[in-house]
Amino acid sequence: MRGRLLGSLLITLSVAVAAIYLYLLFLAPEPIPTLTLKLTALALVFVLLAVLGWIGYVLLTTGSPEDVEKLVRELEERGELSEAEGD
Repeated sequence: MRGRLLGSLLITLSVAVAAIYLYLLFLAPEPIPTLTLKLTALALVFVLLAVLGWIGYVLLTTGSPEDVEKLVRELEERGELSEAEGD
């Protein structure tokens, strides 16, 4: 029941935002459509840069595969990791 309510809310919200966005692009007086496009482009660039930054952070903070393999071997030697879990 709760999932259906959330789904209905998301559909309604997306249709409402799409309608507002269409109005801002095609029916609003100048300079609103130009500003809407600029803000949309800015938001998309920020999202792309945030994703790239996150990927860089993950690459920077994740251990190398050799370190992970060494850790797995140590855990197996101590008996804290079975062969089935390591695969």
